[in-house]
Amino acid sequence: MLSTTFAVMPAETCDSCGADDQPVEPVHRVYVIPESWDTPGSSTTEEGIERWCFPCRTHYPHEPVEIET
Repeated sequence: MLSTTFAVMPAETCDSCGADDQPVEPVHRVYVIPESWDTPGSSTTEEGIERWCFPCRTHYPHEPVEIET
């Protein structure tokens, strides 16, 4: 009898919503503060790289990270 062993890769989990059933891509999270009558609008981009699924990338502000291969 022939025995074969397969390595099981852990599921990739979205760092934003926690979904583990979709492909994720690296992004920088962006925090946006909308303009108000007494405050100008602004945004802050985080330096850390997170991995987000497609729904999170379509709903939340972010900057894609280009990975050099």
